[in-house]
Amino acid sequence: MTPTAYFTTSVPVEIIVAAGYKPVDLNNRFISDHNPLSLVENAESLGFPGSCCAWIKGLYSVILKLDYEKKRTKEDVFIAVTEGDCSNAKVLEEIVSVKTKLKTFLFGYPASRSTHKVNSEMKRLASFLGTTLERSEQIRKDMKPLREKLAQLDRLSYLYPGLITGFENHSWLVSSSDMNGDPEMFQKELDVFLNEVETRKKNWNCPPKVKKIGFLGVPPIIPVHEFIQEKGGVVIFNEIQREFSMTGNHSSLAKQYAQYTYPYSARFRFKKALNEVKKRKIDGIVHYVQSFCHRQIEDMILRDMITEENLNIPVLTIEGDKPLGSIDGRLSTRIEAFLETI
Repeated sequence: MTPTAYFTTSVPVEIIVAAGYKPVDLNNRFISDHNPLSLVENAESLGFPGSCCAWIKGLYSVILKLDYEKKRTKEDVFIAVTEGDCSNAKVLEEIVSVKTKLKTFLFGYPASRSTHKVNSEMKRLASFLGTTLERSEQIRKDMKPLREKLAQLDRLSYLYPGLITGFENHSWLVSSSDMNGDPEMFQKELDVFLNEVETRKKNWNCPPKVKKIGFLGVPPIIPVHEFIQEKGGVVIFNEIQREFSMTGNHSSLAKQYAQYTYPYSARFRFKKALNEVKKRKIDGIVHYVQSFCHRQIEDMILRDMITEENLNIPVLTIEGDKPLGSIDGRLSTRIEAFLETI
């Protein structure tokens, strides 16, 4: 049985694959569970406070569930990203190391974005997993065609609004954080989807008075994309999901992860995001923030930068807490009213 490397947010997946591990982003396992809310409630029953982010609680319960179902091997490892992501991940790593038999590793993205420091951190991870950066660089090159196909999917999303739904774009790009545990199979499934999209294109007509939406912020814990689509908006840009896909043209693994915006400063992130907003001629921005997360405060920076760049574009900031499977009445009213103003 192939050992698995579980992680709390995107890490250099090429290193995991190079070491012979199956990559699994615990966020994807959590949110795709048949009852993610029960995972949150389970963690709370074990002592996690209600004011702790639901994602952290969900990740912990996923690990326990895999233990209970005996779906782990003794070689499996747990990688917690502490610098550049959630500070709670450090405590989560401590709890996991005590409560399970998983070997754990702390990974940190350097705030300076120095390629030298990124390279050093990746070398630590490679050593922990039993591989080398040289082998990982080869995996990066092998993955290039897959990443180019993800870039193609994203381009089609804004060149042909509505051809690919906002949720489809979100789903494929967010899954690229771990390639569903199998990069080869993921690429085959993506090929099938892109062929289907080519068929759709033959009958595509630009929706009348299309409202092109940019979705900024972390992937949502509630079904925002589906609701926006239902109310006449088309999400043609998913900011963080696109970052997971690593679709840029990079000459090395260190440069690729130094340009990955999610773990670095908000201004660095939003500068790149707003460039895409302008390029795609987006009509309105929905900025999603997660309850009890430091990224809520970043909304102030986003709005300042929009003013600095003289972008005359409306912004709606929305907040999600637990995975309830639907949008409550208050939030649905806010989104509807926002779309009506565009």
